Amino acid sequence: MKFPTHFSAKPSHYNKEAVHYDTFNEKNSTHINQFLEKIFKKHRVKTILDLTCGTGAQVLWLAKLGYKIIGSDINNRMLKLAKDKARKENLDIKFIKGDMRTTQAGQFDAVITIFNAVGHLTKSDFEKAIKNIHMNLNHKGIYVFDIFNLRYFLKDDNITKLTIDWQKKSENTTVREIQYSTINEEGILTSYDIYHEQEGANKPKISKAFQTLQIYSAEQLNQMLQKNGFEVLRQCGIDGLNLIETTTDRIVTIAKKK
Repeated sequence: MKFPTHFSAKPSHYNKEAVHYDTFNEKNSTHINQFLEKIFKKHRVKTILDLTCGTGAQVLWLAKLGYKIIGSDINNRMLKLAKDKARKENLDIKFIKGDMRTTQAGQFDAVITIFNAVGHLTKSDFEKAIKNIHMNLNHKGIYVFDIFNLRYFLKDDNITKLTIDWQKKSENTTVREIQYSTINEEGILTSYDIYHEQEGANKPKISKAFQTLQIYSAEQLNQMLQKNGFEVLRQCGIDGLNLIETTTDRIVTIAKKK
């Protein structure tokens, strides 16, 4: 099988998905948000920069808990949704358009990039992002992020566990997403999507798309972070349980600025 080449995602990457992003993903935020709470309490974090805030799943949650947080994202449509949600909930949150590889927003106790965000970058661009994140952190500040576990998805047929068939109804509109994925030894995960949107009895609109992610093993992440000025404090699952290479599907890494 020929695998697509992975390139760093462009700012327009989520333009099509933005409108339905929360419909399919918002409920998935609870576990990681609760775990972030525990991490930040343990490390006495007060200020946070979310460099890939998307529609604001982490930003809004953490702002409600009293953290001083700034949300940044490369996609205008995702940022608008985040701003609209913050406004509706009367939350005073600063949002900026930015790229995790270059954005300088100040110095914070913690920086986060959640939901496989770093996977949208090539390996070399991820290293640029790590260096930039280092510059956005206070002395001994922490960087917390998650990414799919390469070792897990290369084992047996685990890649098939990413197959989805979701359907959501909102008023008079039905939206359905069908997706399957492939993986190669270099860690290029490719997901193929079919989107089906139907309003009432009208003819459905059907579109297709695919995207690639660069995913990593825990060891690869450890090496990249240490090379670029970080000490890895812990790697685990999004539930906070210890990392097991063959059974943990997503790695959460907590790293401290040296």
